[in-house]
Amino acid sequence: MSLTAILGGVGDIVLALSVCGAVYAGLATWATWRFVRRPAPTPRGQPSIVVLKPLHGDEPELYENLASFCGQTHAGPLRLILGVQDPADPALSAAGRLKREHPGRDIVVVVDPTVHGTNRKLGNLINMFAEAHGEIVVISDSDVRLPPNGLDQIVAALEGPEVGLIHCLYRGRPTASIWSRLAAMDVNTRFAPSVLVGEALGANPCLGPTMALRAETLAAIGGLEHLADFLADDFELGRAVRALGLRIACPPMVIDHVFPERSAGEMLAHELRWARTIRLVQPAGYLGSVVMHFTPLALIGAALNGFSGWSLAVLAALVLFRQAQAYVLGRLMGADRSLLWLLPVRDLLSLGVFVAAIFGDRVEWRGNRLRVQRDGVITA
Repeated sequence: MSLTAILGGVGDIVLALSVCGAVYAGLATWATWRFVRRPAPTPRGQPSIVVLKPLHGDEPELYENLASFCGQTHAGPLRLILGVQDPADPALSAAGRLKREHPGRDIVVVVDPTVHGTNRKLGNLINMFAEAHGEIVVISDSDVRLPPNGLDQIVAALEGPEVGLIHCLYRGRPTASIWSRLAAMDVNTRFAPSVLVGEALGANPCLGPTMALRAETLAAIGGLEHLADFLADDFELGRAVRALGLRIACPPMVIDHVFPERSAGEMLAHELRWARTIRLVQPAGYLGSVVMHFTPLALIGAALNGFSGWSLAVLAALVLFRQAQAYVLGRLMGADRSLLWLLPVRDLLSLGVFVAAIFGDRVEWRGNRLRVQRDGVITA
């Protein structure tokens, strides 16, 4: 058999994978449409809530993100705990302003350099938890912003039968940088819809930017200390809650996740950390997700077929489908759509990150180089 015939056969397989990926993308779009049409539930009770916000540095729109938790419609007791480990952390400026401008809110600022485990964010949370007094514990990243009824929707979802943990779907909220906008685009048109496919199939995914659980559930799994050495603390928390026989739920709302990337290096380092962590804790699922990159796969398949007429037709059809799908997803998610003309470039970058994450076990996080073991534990 000639080399041309072998390459053509491989190209046919790759094109078949790309078509399967397009079918998956259609399913993801349907899952997103189904999700945003769900009515917002009303909580039966108004339990006391404590929100833990670990801070690190003066991030873009930090004050606005924190202030969104002061404008909640939740009528029950609410305590907001902001924590840093460095007394000179510039995030303290935003924390102080929040206390001054919302004197009626119960806001506590914790400054404690004590180290617990290798996950610095979890160490910060453990220090903050000494001030936590509430029936429901919400753990929310500093770059997250909630709608005014966000906490009420979390409470209502947590009232569901056998629900032990809540996570929230998020859309990327870009800043001015083009790299921030490209990072947000990937989340809004590829990652978030794929999470909803997992929801629809009963896979019980768990996204880390905002999670909530009852205080007694957190105590039953060993507290935050149980997570102190894991990089994928959201994955480990979900696994621990499922081990109790409880399930994970997601309220029908989309929260904002601000992307601060100022350069290509920052964007790619961030995405490589995410991808490599997923690959190490869920290797089979990660490798199977290659079909999500269906337009770059179609380009590779067409190239292996020598850009024959039929392979170019498949490539063109899938590129057009991808553009239409991304536009629909942007509307459904209420997300930025101004750079969709760069979507083919964005998809090629995403495939590059996917391939790079297959190799190595090191990630970069907040200036620290870390090694991730196969169980998700991190070491310096």
